[in-house]
Amino acid sequence: MTYTIDPLSIEFTETRRGVNATAKILRGGQRIGTINDFAERIVTDVFFNSEQERAAFAAEARRILVSVFGKTDHSDSAYVSEYARQLLEQAEQRLLAQS
Repeated sequence: MTYTIDPLSIEFTETRRGVNATAKILRGGQRIGTINDFAERIVTDVFFNSEQERAAFAAEARRILVSVFGKTDHSDSAYVSEYARQLLEQAEQRLLAQS
């Protein structure tokens, strides 16, 4: 499965602790979830339309990421968070390249 983040859906909010971002997670062009990346959190919030979507995203995250924070025994939440952050970073780069 190929997951992406819609670059045009990214909303940045500057706070005293850093820059937060919210964006739509897509699979096959369909919205399946949302990332709410808060600068001060180690594991960010990622919400999905269904538990099946979350499970599929977590499986993909574990397949792509060998480890999270240097360990392989973290919960799905850590893998989901880091994979979503990677997708967000890729979308940000695509957005900057279009500017």
